[in-house]
Amino acid sequence: MKVVTPVRGTYDYPPIEAENREIIKQKILRSYQDNGFTLIETPILENLSLLDSSEGGDNLRLMFKTIKRGDKLDLTKPNLCEKDIVEEGLRYDLTVPLARFYACNREKLPNPFKAIQIGHSFRAERPQKGRNRQFIQCDIDIFGDSSINAETEIILTSINTLISLGLEYVTIKVNSRKILNSIIKHCGFKDEDINSICISLDKLDKIGISGVEEEIAQKTCQTIYTSKLMDAIEDIKLGGLCKAIKYGADAKDIEDIQTIINTVNEVVGYKAKCEFDLSIIRGQGYYTGTIYEAYAEGFKGAIGGGGRYDKMVGKLIGIDVPAVGFSIGFERVLIILSEQGKMKKDKLKIALIYDKEDSYTRVLDKKQVLMDRYAVSTYLRPKNMNSMLEKLKFANFDGYINMNDFEIRKFK
Repeated sequence: MKVVTPVRGTYDYPPIEAENREIIKQKILRSYQDNGFTLIETPILENLSLLDSSEGGDNLRLMFKTIKRGDKLDLTKPNLCEKDIVEEGLRYDLTVPLARFYACNREKLPNPFKAIQIGHSFRAERPQKGRNRQFIQCDIDIFGDSSINAETEIILTSINTLISLGLEYVTIKVNSRKILNSIIKHCGFKDEDINSICISLDKLDKIGISGVEEEIAQKTCQTIYTSKLMDAIEDIKLGGLCKAIKYGADAKDIEDIQTIINTVNEVVGYKAKCEFDLSIIRGQGYYTGTIYEAYAEGFKGAIGGGGRYDKMVGKLIGIDVPAVGFSIGFERVLIILSEQGKMKKDKLKIALIYDKEDSYTRVLDKKQVLMDRYAVSTYLRPKNMNSMLEKLKFANFDGYINMNDFEIRKFK
């Protein structure tokens, strides 16, 4: 019989990994809820018209699409194009479905509305460490608050959550699309070039300065403007946020970013830090203001990110609604916690082994007593006990106890 493995970029998780993943998910959810956010759930399938119009940047290119079914699919039609074949898409993030949810339920929700979403997203990525084709995102968002208080609350909640998981030396790097857009225009580019340029700038860490310069020049045919932009970015990175005003940034936008940074640092103290970083771009075109990413010791790339996207709901209902969010990169956080040995259960999991002669009522009575301290499952003693113990280890049990024993025998 041929062994069938998961699709490339997706994974089966054996008991120990699956249980660890669920523990971390529940800790994130609990932290989000403790900070006053409300859990919702949206489908993994969305209409292509919604996904295609979302300004999702390179994520649109990585979208999985589903083929039409039944009478809707006519492969005999001449000159077939994509829209004749596909109908829906798997969500590539949780932000676009959330905006649709809010647009559908706006009148029933409090203002501001503070949402939690934890679920799978899908992208046709090239699989690598911390980057899968099916992955979990853990999002919080605030709709209806245009003040910088929303960004501050989102960032602080995210820091609190990451620290509660056991991460150390968390850094939030903050930038502003408003400031970045002003710099791009100051260097000579047109408004319609901005989103495309931001997508290219977001690749700085992957293809370097020369690669980004070449890509922007190819898109805009403006080599002079491209050089000016890269010089401006380098000057601001060296001189700090205040330098941005020299390149056309609005003083109020600079003040807002500095206030967010100062407030977050004052509240978190030594636990984490928040700082300005002009290299934070976020490739999605739907961002309209503050953008940020989270970093932690033990992982090279970002472990989360987000920003303000005030125009997304307006595209659906014709009325702009301020919105800001943050997504924790679950897979990447899990890698750090696993490598640092910080995956801990709330309770040890043990097997209660009984014999055929034992009264099952007595077995259940003993199980009830043990459950005050342990997670307990009952097993009839097999002929080959050693084989069973190996299988229990694989199933993420920490040890076992016999019916007439008083001490747990822990696995090494």
